[in-house]
Amino acid sequence: MNGNFKVPTGKKNVYPPARFRFKCKLAFISDLTIYILAPQPRLFIIAAMSENRVIGRGNRLPWHLPDEWEHFHKATNGKPFIMGRKSFEAPDALHSDYRNVILTSHAPSKPEPGIEYVKDISEALALLSDEDDVFVLGGASVFAQMLPLVQRLYLTIVHAQVEGDAYFPAFDQADWHLLSSEFHDQDDAHAYAFSMNLYVRKSPE
Repeated sequence: MNGNFKVPTGKKNVYPPARFRFKCKLAFISDLTIYILAPQPRLFIIAAMSENRVIGRGNRLPWHLPDEWEHFHKATNGKPFIMGRKSFEAPDALHSDYRNVILTSHAPSKPEPGIEYVKDISEALALLSDEDDVFVLGGASVFAQMLPLVQRLYLTIVHAQVEGDAYFPAFDQADWHLLSSEFHDQDDAHAYAFSMNLYVRKSPE
């Protein structure tokens, strides 16, 4: 908004009184200042997907990759998680030993220690506004909602085409810089080869 705010009339542009324009400008600056000064945690997605973007089947991971799990724990150690209820309740779910914020419309009356329930993402972010880094663990719909907001993607690519019913959202890799990539070959403990990639969102030009 600027001082030349115009009101369309169908005939010509009529400018509001200067006092009105001044008040609008102050209100805009005030809202912007509040947004900038409010504490904002850095948001990271961490996930593993196949080459056809599958991330789950029957609310489980479609693979067992111990070294990838170790990578996950190193990256997220001591950090809070945001995830949907189904992801949290999955048999092979990974939980934070510090703080878990669960998105659900059916929160229990007495949550366990280290677990907090919220109705939507805006409430989750407000709850975690005092944190430095926050990891998003899914599921698919949560990834889709959070992808435009995150600064980093810890995204493991499993080098296989697998069947599944949950998919990582499509994204434009031109918007991201590949900061690092570590390849792990197939072996006796890992049915698939995989690459542990770290993407950082590019700054707007």
